[in-house]
Amino acid sequence: MNQLTKILAQYDIQETTPQELIRESGDNKVYMIGKYNKKILRVSKRSIEDINFECEAIQYLNNGELAVPRWIKTKDGRVYSSTEGIAIAVLFDYLEGHHLNIDEDNLATKEQAYTAGKALGSISKIGKSFISLTPRKRNIFTELERAVKNEDIFKKDFEGGNVFMEEVRQAIKFGYESKSENGLIHNDFRFGNILFKDDNKVSGIIDFDWSCMGPCIKDLALGILEWSSPDGRTEPDFEVFDAFLDGYNSLSSQKISKGKELYSWIMFAALSDTATYFCDRLENPDLKKNISYSYMYKKYQFFKNYN
Repeated sequence: MNQLTKILAQYDIQETTPQELIRESGDNKVYMIGKYNKKILRVSKRSIEDINFECEAIQYLNNGELAVPRWIKTKDGRVYSSTEGIAIAVLFDYLEGHHLNIDEDNLATKEQAYTAGKALGSISKIGKSFISLTPRKRNIFTELERAVKNEDIFKKDFEGGNVFMEEVRQAIKFGYESKSENGLIHNDFRFGNILFKDDNKVSGIIDFDWSCMGPCIKDLALGILEWSSPDGRTEPDFEVFDAFLDGYNSLSSQKISKGKELYSWIMFAALSDTATYFCDRLENPDLKKNISYSYMYKKYQFFKNYN
């Protein structure tokens, strides 16, 4: 019996095979389980506290009738499972839908961007009243603070590292001084985490493992940047940008305008992703240690000059 099968034996589910790896990152491995009654199994490095927070958040959003996957508990009522060789695994219902094929040459339509923004606005509206019983270690500053912990490496080994670290510290200061409305945020609202129906309506929002409490405008900032400026583009498409913002404002409790505050949070989000990209790869001998190689840093620079 392989490790995944041992994990799945802890759940009351109909099918434990086939087991197909469908996504892998530095944090997670995600498997499709079953053929007729599909489930999604995620094996991750997350702490138990973070897992408990994510479970509370998803259950809360489910109660708010948002299209998020149902969290499946083990036979003995635990929110996660484990076995020797696997840190933490969690199981979800499978949601039907498809990802949009978006890249630098194929942007979302204005209708799709509006629909996606509306879905994020729903999280903002429902999540502003969320109160977690489990404090989460992750917050909006986590990735920037990872860069600060590696400041000597960035300054010594990276082209552009000195300027980057100064910008990181400015972003942290800006974030702590912000008076923006807080709530539950997805914190990773990219087009790969949104499922659509054939009629371009959202059928599901997935991957809440980066979710946390934080300024709702930070969630909007990352989402609007990703949807209007896929990696490879030198600047956003402002028609997509405006459509996403209009969709968000149609449901969110806090209405956000284009302007300095939003652009500053976009810069914050772009720097945070730049920090993640490089910090995850510091031990990789093939890493090109030049800050300007990061797509997200290029997006940061655009809004730094645009702001």
